[in-house]
Amino acid sequence: MKGEKYMQEFSYKQLEVWKKSVELIKEIYKLSEKFPKSEEYNLKLQIRRAVISVALNIAEGKSRKGAKEFSNFINISYGSLYEVEAILTLSQELGYLNNISSIYSQIETLAKMLNSLKRSLKESYE
Repeated sequence: MKGEKYMQEFSYKQLEVWKKSVELIKEIYKLSEKFPKSEEYNLKLQIRRAVISVALNIAEGKSRKGAKEFSNFINISYGSLYEVEAILTLSQELGYLNNISSIYSQIETLAKMLNSLKRSLKESYE
């Protein structure tokens, strides 16, 4: 069927790391609603862009033909993930957020998954 072919072409949707990145997006969107209005175009916008970048780079990397290229996109995802973490830390320091240890746990899990994927990709092109 046409729908099955579509799912095969976009196999990034089957990756657990992709699914976890989407879960993080949902959490960050909810959490960023707590930012003050003065941060609408600063921290709020920046954290949303960064968290979306994690998922989008996984998807784009998966579409590439080679493991080395995919690995480069995983590096970008990893950097964006730590940008999210840094913004959360700053937001806590500024008093905008508190009790976000569950989000930090999600970030840590996702970072481990990205590292694991990168290692497996590296093994395939070395």
